[in-house]
Amino acid sequence: MKSDFIPKFIKAVIETGKGFHEVWQWQSLYYKGFHVSGSNYKKTEKGFRNLQYRNIIRKTAGNNYKFTDKGRKWFSSSTLKSSFLGHGKWDKKWRIVIFDIPEELHKNRNQLRAKLKNLGFYMLQKSVFVIPYTCEKELGYVCQNLKIVDYVDVILAESVGFKEKEIKKFFNI
Repeated sequence: MKSDFIPKFIKAVIETGKGFHEVWQWQSLYYKGFHVSGSNYKKTEKGFRNLQYRNIIRKTAGNNYKFTDKGRKWFSSSTLKSSFLGHGKWDKKWRIVIFDIPEELHKNRNQLRAKLKNLGFYMLQKSVFVIPYTCEKELGYVCQNLKIVDYVDVILAESVGFKEKEIKKFFNI
């Protein structure tokens, strides 16, 4: 059975509100991403030891951890691979993601489009995606890792226009 440690670890790092250049406490990550979801303390501890062994994180003073240079690269690529967008209760607002990414960054644009589809967004147009759930923090990390933050915007709207009925059906709401 494949462990769900890595997606929970990535989500916990993101939820601490700290980037991968900063130091964070093990307990903070444990209570943010693992304890709440019912994860076993020993398995979580083993996951941290595994990341240390792989030279992804290193222990600093006390129970604090920091990403290594290798770990920063790993975190960036893992963030793009992992689907960590949580679908909660719909707040009757639509998040409309629009982007206009220059041609010289076409690979990044295609990666963003694939990631949005992977996260469950509805493609309204090639550069317009819709989702009814909060996504700003996760989208920010994806855009930051792809180095396209300046080209992407999120609009919060009460309606998505003529296709709203179709989109609601897509999301089962």
